[in-house]
Amino acid sequence: MEEVCYLNGAIVPLAEARVSVLDLGMLRGFGIYEGITTVAGEPFHFDDHFTRFAHSAEALGLTLSVELETAREAVREVVRHNAPGAERASIRMLLTGGVAEGGLEHVAGRETFYIWATAADPLPPALYEQGASLVMHEHQRFMPGFKTTNYITAVTLQDMRKAAGAIEVLYTSDGLMLECATSNAFIVKEGRIITPHERILPGITRQVTLGLAHEANYPVEERAVPLEELFAADEAFITSSFKDIVPIISIDGRQIGPGTPGPVTRNLIARYAQAVGT
Repeated sequence: MEEVCYLNGAIVPLAEARVSVLDLGMLRGFGIYEGITTVAGEPFHFDDHFTRFAHSAEALGLTLSVELETAREAVREVVRHNAPGAERASIRMLLTGGVAEGGLEHVAGRETFYIWATAADPLPPALYEQGASLVMHEHQRFMPGFKTTNYITAVTLQDMRKAAGAIEVLYTSDGLMLECATSNAFIVKEGRIITPHERILPGITRQVTLGLAHEANYPVEERAVPLEELFAADEAFITSSFKDIVPIISIDGRQIGPGTPGPVTRNLIARYAQAVGT
């Protein structure tokens, strides 16, 4: 079946979808983004994703003309075409500044909005069972509380990540653990779940995970995490819509805890799988 996307109010064949070369998303990287997972064709926590999307649009002064339910149905329709029968699908929803005025100026009402979907490409099960590694990089994202399309640093670090055999790049700044390029980061110490709460993007999977932690009666601390505390942690894990919860057993070649996924992380992984329904 031919792939489609939702573009400015219509479902169109992906091969025929067109965005102007004068679009501010192309010219200046001016836009916002959401990554959403679907389960059996239904977007997971879509209301939360859409709310965050709307907040990001407001922060950039972008006009979001589509309503929540219209966007939800567009997601369902694109998934039905592009990933029929897939247990999980990956959705990318973008809003850019549209055709620029004078190559730089944003004009409200010209925005480009589109949704694209593919069948999910799951990580190897061994990473959830045996744990994965991270590689660190000193970096503070621009406008960290909003999901903009500025992924320049993340893109340029992919060769380094692959060479290190790491699943993600962990951003650090001023001696603090922040977040990964496309994930949120957590540590566990003496049964307490600790995660940064400032200078990061508040992820939707992070939000769900914190809710599950509270349900399991784990103490939760949202605060700054110094690197020395990171490396003294009993456990570590990351969360994202496209990865769920992944245990981390080493960072920059340094072992975390015993070097195996810990009991708190394993419990949260099981609880998250139940919440998602997989």
